[in-house]
Amino acid sequence: MKSYFTTLALMAAMAPFVHGVTTFTFDGATPATTSGTALPAGVTLVNAYYETVDANGDPLTTNGFRADPVTPTVMVGDPGPAGYGAAIAGNALDGSQGPIMFTFASALNLSNFGVFLDNSTLGNIPVTGGDPAGGTNILFYDSMDTLIGFIPVDERVSGFTVANGSTFNNISKFILPSGAFYDNMSFTAAAVPEPTSAALACLGAFALCKRRRA
Repeated sequence: MKSYFTTLALMAAMAPFVHGVTTFTFDGATPATTSGTALPAGVTLVNAYYETVDANGDPLTTNGFRADPVTPTVMVGDPGPAGYGAAIAGNALDGSQGPIMFTFASALNLSNFGVFLDNSTLGNIPVTGGDPAGGTNILFYDSMDTLIGFIPVDERVSGFTVANGSTFNNISKFILPSGAFYDNMSFTAAAVPEPTSAALACLGAFALCKRRRA
């Protein structure tokens, strides 16, 4: 039963995305909002699953996370009634039933990623080696579903804290693994730099030179 949870709507409210430090506390969440403030425009938050086959049951060329078509809406609430220990700091994001996917409308460079896990020893056993998507890792992907990087988490450690200073470039989405509640998530977001005017001028000169030789 999740009836006591507040629904966090699928699509973000239409508000400008502010680059810099972004923090999600999930306290007092109401539909399409987090902590009373509209989520940035261009951010989608859904329950997800790992897809390995197409609609015909044939293996995909590239496996990847997709929005859960049955229960896409992410829930927030107190981990305590769900058996996941005392509240971290008010409401928390419920990832106990499956992975949670954050998607950006345009690619970003993300750094200084941090998040707090619930105060229980429940959750998945970390898997080392092989495909990181098969373990308990926060996964960062580009728009082509290429895994750019990951941060391991141990959900069996009560109050496990992620504080990672790495930068993951050109990120279109990231995945929080299933089996835990998440709170006070933060990261620094920066726009992916556009090609410089000098670089564009060089490309133009190269194209013109190539055309003259043709």
